[in-house]
Order: sequence, then C-alpha cells, then structure tokens
Amino acid sequence: MPDPAAVLPADLSRRDFAIAALPAEYRGAYLVDAARAYLQVGDVRGAARALVDADSVAPAEVRCRPLARTLIADVARAQPAPAGVARLATLVGLTR
Repeated sequence: MPDPAAVLPADLSRRDFAIAALPAEYRGAYLVDAARAYLQVGDVRGAARALVDADSVAPAEVRCRPLARTLIADVARAQPAPAGVARLATLVGLTR
C-alpha cells in the first residue's frame, strides 16, 4: 500500500490526512456517516456528494450497508434527485 503522504497534496489538514490513511472500507464508512450528518442538517447536496464519493472509494460499503441504502433512498427522493445518487439508487435496486 502506498504511503498516503506520498500521493496526497501537501496542503491537506491533519484530519484529511488521517482519513486518507484509513483502509478503503473505513473511508467508505466514514463518508456514509458524513452523508447521514449532511442529511440531518438538511444538506441534500452534501449528502449526495458524500454517498457518491463513498461509492467510488468502497462500493461494497455503500451498496451492501443498510444505512447507506436508506440514505440513498432518502436523497433520491429529493426533487430533483442528484444524478450520482439516482445512479446509485438504480445500482442498489431501489429504482428501475
């Protein structure tokens, strides 16, 4: 596994560096939890962005985790549904 410091920009905060150093499934879980937080404060776009990012980092974490599926469904109900989340909803079988 490459050293995260070698592949990340120098201007990352300590928190960002710590997150980047986590294994992919942990980063995915973190992003799913972040999506939940965004949704709780009413930021649907932030939640959508976090879910799409989580799917790109750890697809199984998003597609198989019940919380992630619930969040995808909640965000997909927003009008208009963010494109990335609409794609995720289709991938996990929430829409046709």
